[in-house]
Amino acid sequence: MMLLAIAGCTKTDTIAPPAEADNRITEYKIVNVQGDPIYGTIHDADSSITVYLPFYKQLVVLEPEIKVSTGATVQPGTGTLIEDLLDVFQKGRDIKYAVTGKSGKRKTYTLKINVQQPSLTLKEVSTSATDIKVYDIKMSVDFSGMNLALRGTGFQENLSLMKIVLVDETGKEYPPFVKSATNTNDLNLVGISLVNYKSSPDPLLTALPATGLYKIRVYSYAKVVTTTFPIRINKLP
Repeated sequence: MMLLAIAGCTKTDTIAPPAEADNRITEYKIVNVQGDPIYGTIHDADSSITVYLPFYKQLVVLEPEIKVSTGATVQPGTGTLIEDLLDVFQKGRDIKYAVTGKSGKRKTYTLKINVQQPSLTLKEVSTSATDIKVYDIKMSVDFSGMNLALRGTGFQENLSLMKIVLVDETGKEYPPFVKSATNTNDLNLVGISLVNYKSSPDPLLTALPATGLYKIRVYSYAKVVTTTFPIRINKLP
């Protein structure tokens, strides 16, 4: 019986776990904020970093601090600013980090920015696709123009965080409107204007053809909304 018990025993080999990749981002945080930094969540499975930005901070530049595997390098590195954050939101510009490990293997991470921002809504100016609001601007007089009060939710008291543009039927965006006023007691209202001064024409007016149908698109920090129904603008002699 003793011999059988001994014969039945087998040796167990210890298998070492696979070595950790040497081209990882191990920590990512935003440091140009008051108080505690904002830490990103690193997802090695899809090579991404997600940063959740509190909306109330209204950051337009980010300064990241990045840690990588021992002996690895990352480009762009710590302290390289992410500038013009509004352009990142509006155009979807990719932000990537390339990590090269001691082995020479390279891995590229993509930054995803998630802003915890209230919804943005925009009330229609035209009531339907057939009942279209028309604006005429006379080009031969010294002064002519249009003023429009837009209503919605999610507008900003700080107008520099907003951009309002016309979008034609092909999807082309035109230069932004001049934002004329925001009632700080009613952040559901923002005014825009398009004015023809013969001595100093508005760049938007110069860019428009003689007549056209345009939807109105509002960018408000990280959010964007576009009207369903267009308006018509005519440049008259």
